[in-house]
Amino acid sequence: MFLRVFTISGSNYRISTFIVLFLIITVNQFELLAQQSYDSFGNVQNNLNSGFRLNGLESNSANFNLTRDWEFSLTLANSISSNADGNLYSVSLSKRFDSQYFYLRYTPGYLKQFSFSSGIVLRLQNDVDVETELKTNLSYQELFGFGYSHNFNDKFTAGLSLRYFTQEFKEEQPEPHFSDTLNYITTNTEVTNNNFLRGDVGISYQIFEQLRLGIFSQNLVTIEDQKEISEYSVKKNKGTVFLIDYNSFNNFSFSSAIETNSSFQLGINTSAELFGGIISFGLNMLHDKYQDPFICALQPAVNLSFSPYSITIGATKYFSDRTSQQSLSKFLSEGIYNIINNRYSIDRIYTSLNFALSFSPEKLVKMNSVEILNEIYPTFSEEYLTYPIAKGKVINISDKKVTVKPACFVDGVTDGKVYSPAVSIAPHDTADVPFFIVLNEKAENLSKREIAQINFYVTTVNNVPDDILQKPILVNDVNSWDGNVSHLRYFVRRNLRFAEKYAKEILSDNRLLFKDKPETEIFEKAKILFNNFVKGMSYVADPRASAEKVQFLSETLQLKGGDCDDFSSAFSSILESVGIQTAFVDYKAVNSISHVNLMFDTELSPDQAQLITNNDKKYFVRKNADGKDEVWLPIETTMLTNFDEAWSRGVEKFNKEAIDDLGLAKGKVEIYDVY
Repeated sequence: MFLRVFTISGSNYRISTFIVLFLIITVNQFELLAQQSYDSFGNVQNNLNSGFRLNGLESNSANFNLTRDWEFSLTLANSISSNADGNLYSVSLSKRFDSQYFYLRYTPGYLKQFSFSSGIVLRLQNDVDVETELKTNLSYQELFGFGYSHNFNDKFTAGLSLRYFTQEFKEEQPEPHFSDTLNYITTNTEVTNNNFLRGDVGISYQIFEQLRLGIFSQNLVTIEDQKEISEYSVKKNKGTVFLIDYNSFNNFSFSSAIETNSSFQLGINTSAELFGGIISFGLNMLHDKYQDPFICALQPAVNLSFSPYSITIGATKYFSDRTSQQSLSKFLSEGIYNIINNRYSIDRIYTSLNFALSFSPEKLVKMNSVEILNEIYPTFSEEYLTYPIAKGKVINISDKKVTVKPACFVDGVTDGKVYSPAVSIAPHDTADVPFFIVLNEKAENLSKREIAQINFYVTTVNNVPDDILQKPILVNDVNSWDGNVSHLRYFVRRNLRFAEKYAKEILSDNRLLFKDKPETEIFEKAKILFNNFVKGMSYVADPRASAEKVQFLSETLQLKGGDCDDFSSAFSSILESVGIQTAFVDYKAVNSISHVNLMFDTELSPDQAQLITNNDKKYFVRKNADGKDEVWLPIETTMLTNFDEAWSRGVEKFNKEAIDDLGLAKGKVEIYDVY
């Protein structure tokens, strides 16, 4: 099943290739003779909070860890006996840079020493006669370890490890002396050093949420400092370890490490919350070729994690007698394959303290994606105060409920970061987070379109973002329009001051025409304003290849031309500036042709309609904000002759498409109030 998962095409092609090459390199010999993947803390894992590193390079060759910044670890080791003394086992320092992780350790306690007697007794002569046995003293130690890993995505991680070992072998040899008066023998100690560097690689892949598989090499590369390898050296046969880690839904996990010589580990692990921290228990059992019985050892371990520290206590209990004497010949026939786990290892207890040395706030959330909902249209600046410009999917990667403060910034468009309403997200949940913008004065007056970069930020504590994502966005010029008729109201509102001055000048010259008709004053004002507005106007369509554009009233008056949306928004500005309520009539596209008309409120009741017309088909009754029926008149603003013809043409189109053809009922015709 594992190989089948990695042979899929597309985005996983490079990952598949990597794994195939890895298998070819590592699964080349099946000669591993002892438990190589032994770890001092067995199978203990912090399933609820993996921010601390609990295992070493032996069982974590893929090596990636969720340490958010720096982490310092100190481990002590004691033999389980009445006179146990604490010894420094290891000191490590790790650092994570986003998807890359570095790990360095110094291991003075990763040490094993042997002393063997040859069984040969010599009579030495110096000042007095002395009998002594020849001895062989062996010392093995790993001094340094280095790990690097890269987290390609949420599922796939690959890493490498380098470990430097020292080996010192001291053999006592007889040295005879002959003279005319005296023959005698002394001992001479021969010292041999055979140090080496070992390199391994590992990968792990999350098949699905509960199942992770891994493949790790053993002794993939070894570099000796001497060409001739001593017979006492650690055996360095190549091999492979396969890891399976299954996490149940109840914070229980089951793991196994199977090596290519049939050695294996089996373990269980569980975690729970305790007093604001996380407590984890693990139990591991070991089997290898040279240790008796079949299950040769158990490894219990417990971890307690609180921010910013973690403490782990683990032990290894062997089931065979480790006090019996062994011969040098037996040692040489078997050899050792692991310095701290072999038939000569004794029961030990380990204590590790981990400290998170974070110089930045903990990353509690992550942006999975951001969807740009619309381009930026400067004239729609009011719109962005109510409707978000983008929507992001944010994941709470912590074990507690968090409050996310979203913000975004567009260079040249916003004055600094614009913060949106905070959103609360449950532990390990995903939420939609909106992003709003506030345009600056420069953006509201852009004269050309441009591509800008919009930065999205999500912050949980302090002012340091947990995650940042950048996307391109099109910033349109001030006349650009997205084709949504309801958005024409922004072009109306933007030009109201100019429109008010223009309208008042016209009405002041004609105030006597409606002074004695208070009931029809709005109707008469609209008529006068329209007739003055259309003088000298011509219909000019937008160029077919251009983006949708809408002129402001001042531009339409200057150019003496425009199309339906230009005239409708311009005349709406004129009417709204003197308190006459207007609405746009959107005739949806038919054969790819859309059209916009205008209607205005006369504030006449249906019973008063006869004051302006005896034809009940020349007006439309709508309710005002107070629920009162009032008379509205549709106007075809592209009828650039006079008000009466524009009214007649507007009513004709409205009655046919909105009423007779049921356009309003079917949604093919919609009415949008400017306010």
